[in-house]
Amino acid sequence: MTPIPESAPNLTAASAILIDADSGTVLFSKDAHAKRFPASTTKVLTALLLIENCKMTDKIAAPLDVKTVGESSIYLEPGETLTAHDALYALMVRSANDVAYAVACHIAGNVERFSELMNKRARELGCSDSNFHNPHGLNDKLHVTSAHDLALIAREAMKHPEFREACRTRRITIDRSMNQLNRLLISKDKFLDDPNAEGIKTGWTVPAGKCFVGAKSVGGWRLISVVLKSADWLADTCALMDYGFAKYERVRCLATDSDCGNAPVAGGTNERVTVRASRDLFRVCERGGIVREPRIELRAVQAPIEQGEVVGKAVVQNVDGSSCEAPLIAAESVSRAPLISLAGGFRFSKLAIVIALIVGGALVVRSRSRVAFLRRR
Repeated sequence: MTPIPESAPNLTAASAILIDADSGTVLFSKDAHAKRFPASTTKVLTALLLIENCKMTDKIAAPLDVKTVGESSIYLEPGETLTAHDALYALMVRSANDVAYAVACHIAGNVERFSELMNKRARELGCSDSNFHNPHGLNDKLHVTSAHDLALIAREAMKHPEFREACRTRRITIDRSMNQLNRLLISKDKFLDDPNAEGIKTGWTVPAGKCFVGAKSVGGWRLISVVLKSADWLADTCALMDYGFAKYERVRCLATDSDCGNAPVAGGTNERVTVRASRDLFRVCERGGIVREPRIELRAVQAPIEQGEVVGKAVVQNVDGSSCEAPLIAAESVSRAPLISLAGGFRFSKLAIVIALIVGGALVVRSRSRVAFLRRR
């Protein structure tokens, strides 16, 4: 766990974390790996699986037992349908438990198999503290995660424009096939009062306390926060974001197409190839800190080489000790060295011909010397 700096915010949350959305760099953590009840922040993962497994035009039908799902709801009727697009907004804006249940059954057939998908996807993202047991977050002693794991899940979900748009939506009217009384969805996310805030998801049950997964972007730089079992999730989230943007900065260490030297080429028409950065490379550091040059790692390559082929990488270290890297690519193509054809159909490289001539010459000299010696005898 990253040590809490002396200037860290004083939080009411039992667990919290703040990360850079691009690299995953941890900027603050407080008991971030403790297993806790996530309440409706669970729906971040449910929404991610919805986006990854469905087209937004797909129709999702409510199971016949949908009315057995309690708490927050849009009051789906058994057999009622709505699009995956509207289901996403019902999850993220209204926090509808009945829709989460319908999504789980649509994707996996039942909650048990959907939970298996949730845990599999969480492990793929690097989560190590979680056991998801339902799609909505209603209290279940087996249903636990951590601030760390929720941050990883939110980081992945925020890569999808559909998810980002749903998170920052304040109100929306959806289409429904049956119940027309609950079409208007209104968010209760007060964090969205901040003009730079992007949501993401509130959560609350008595055992879980007040929970929130948040995102905020300033000047194109996004941070993601999680607070669990908080007395004041909004104050805690704002304090975390203020701390992160004030104490740290994201610095561009390498620009796209920057010249990064030359890589050696074996068997090519040129002995070296110019190397360029394939994309911008950033690092997260304390404001006013030393800006370190990236470490350039080039490998020996064998011709032929195509322009744009990866020939190395640039690496920078972040404030938490983690590393970010960008592929380095060949700026131009390099052909294989030409081969010389002989009458017999054999093909030799220039080097092979030179070696053969040297060896042949030596043999001729040796042969002539022997003939001269025999004649003297």
